[in-house]
Amino acid sequence: MTEPQRQLPHVPPFVERKTKPRKKVDTRGMLSLVTMLVSIAALTVSMFGAAKLVLDVFDDGLASSLEGILVKVVVLGFSFFFGWGIGLVSIRGFGNLVYPMVIKIYAWACLAAVGILYIKVIQKLYMQTYDGLHFWAYLVMLLGGLCVLICLHLLVEGHDLRPFAIPLLIISVLQLFVIVYRYVFTINPNGWMLLGDFTIFIVMISISALMLMHIGILEPLREQLNGMFAGEEHSRRNGNGVK
Repeated sequence: MTEPQRQLPHVPPFVERKTKPRKKVDTRGMLSLVTMLVSIAALTVSMFGAAKLVLDVFDDGLASSLEGILVKVVVLGFSFFFGWGIGLVSIRGFGNLVYPMVIKIYAWACLAAVGILYIKVIQKLYMQTYDGLHFWAYLVMLLGGLCVLICLHLLVEGHDLRPFAIPLLIISVLQLFVIVYRYVFTINPNGWMLLGDFTIFIVMISISALMLMHIGILEPLREQLNGMFAGEEHSRRNGNGVK
């Protein structure tokens, strides 16, 4: 008798090797991160430089060289708007979702700096020891701080300026009390300097009221900024990122 043949195991003719798909480099995410870091660095440097300049002005830095002060202002302005432009590209162009939260923190820090500067200006106005050059320097510094705040506000879509107006309104009321006390309850105040007090008060209370009313003055500018990145926004929503 012959032995039955053993059944050989079934061997497939070939074995398919599963190849791992190559990981795609997220170019948009990388550019979003890089532009955010560059923008943060430029904004931070410009803000610290502005703080140093403000301290120099209050320490009679205008007496040294007006030309030097103007050069510093130009350098700080260039640094800020460079960081602002890169931040705009990071948020609107590459859809960075983290940077808007950082910008909100910077906006509150800027508001605190403007509030402290406003109180310091009120103190200088009360002492009535300033000259015309220093008065205009105080006004320009306040307007510059508010301009920075508004620029940061424009970076974030749907950002509301109304809460930022409340501290400024409170400080404006404080200045009104100081004006009444200075020119009514003190002896021989300088009446000519009342114009300076009223100018600062009217400018600050007007800007605060416009921020609080939220009537859409900045809306055309915001629409222009949105229009610059309308194509990128449409591409991002459809999942067709820039490659």
